[in-house]
Amino acid sequence: MDYRYETNDNARDFHKSRMAFIIFDNCVEFLPHGSSMSHFEYCQTKNISKSEFNNIIRGYYLNDNLVFYKDNFIYDDALIIESLIHIKTIAKVLNKRKFNIYFGELPQENFKLDFFYGKFDNGKIIKNI
Repeated sequence: MDYRYETNDNARDFHKSRMAFIIFDNCVEFLPHGSSMSHFEYCQTKNISKSEFNNIIRGYYLNDNLVFYKDNFIYDDALIIESLIHIKTIAKVLNKRKFNIYFGELPQENFKLDFFYGKFDNGKIIKNI
């Protein structure tokens, strides 16, 4: 199963529990709260092609963790730089002052969070050293 494009029934509850978003045209767009839609399903409603989707930064907030990735749940330096630009906006929309920042997930390891970048604390990004 390619988890980028297919969502199994077990993932629907997870989708409902998170606050998912995409960064599209330099703007953060949140999926409807409580939606069981995947990022791909949401992007289909906006007529975004698969190739465009794979390049869009997407992510979610759940349990004091903010997670960013693209394509097959990966990240690179460009994604990190772009994501950090939008963190204050995301924090404001979520009304959160403190959370952990992660990049990437490992589908082969039950979607374990990959790279712990650091923390957001009262308007400041504190990089993990």
